[in-house]
Amino acid sequence: MQNRHLQQIALSLAVTAYLGGAAQAQPAGASRKFQIVEATIADIHKAIKSKQLTATQLVNMYLARIKAYNGTCVNEPQGILGPVSPVPNAGAINALMTLNLRPAARKKWGFDDRKARSITDLVDNDPNMPDALEVAAALDLRFARTGQLAGPLHGIVLSIKDMMDTYDMRTTSGADADYANDRPPRDATLVKRLRDAGAIILAKANLGEYASGSRSAFGGTMCNPYATDRDVGGSSGGSASSVAANLVTCAISEEGGPSIRMPSRLNN
Repeated sequence: MQNRHLQQIALSLAVTAYLGGAAQAQPAGASRKFQIVEATIADIHKAIKSKQLTATQLVNMYLARIKAYNGTCVNEPQGILGPVSPVPNAGAINALMTLNLRPAARKKWGFDDRKARSITDLVDNDPNMPDALEVAAALDLRFARTGQLAGPLHGIVLSIKDMMDTYDMRTTSGADADYANDRPPRDATLVKRLRDAGAIILAKANLGEYASGSRSAFGGTMCNPYATDRDVGGSSGGSASSVAANLVTCAISEEGGPSIRMPSRLNN
């Protein structure tokens, strides 16, 4: 018994020594590639500070996921407002309906005009309305110059439920109508405070139109990312599912009943 105990101690020491040697053998500064899936605010800031990641790279990572997973997720034989039927394992969730990209960037990514920042201003060339990539580039330049984050939400990518005003993107509560100007004149106070803290507003989240149900006339039907033939849980479903599917880091929604609680629960 004593010999066996001594052998176990020796083996333990040998394994410890091996692992210690392996750790020392790693090149200085070596680290795993940044993973966007389930990344937290703290993870993102750590990666930016260690120069593993830029805000521009982060936005592009999210855009790649949006391109892959944000398509139509139901059968709609009579169009967006007709009867729909669920599609199991659709591979898409339709969580985001408007993207904060200027026309050239949007077309480069292959997103159609339906995802434009404004349907009433398809030219969209106002220099006072930078898009998400331009905001990210400005944050990167500031960090390169100062070595400091711009604020507690530096580079954090958000979607905003379309109930809340964004001066640079259409805000219609999911409605599809002929507007003279589908952009509001200013940000909602909450949205302005997010931007002031360094956040990047990448998209308007789809919603139950006028905070009711799980589809809108403009955005269509939303689907649950864990089971696309199941419901997202109500009007803030686009906000909840966009986070659950890692299309953005965080989202803003609003409680018009169980509109935060149900989507949070159903979309995990």
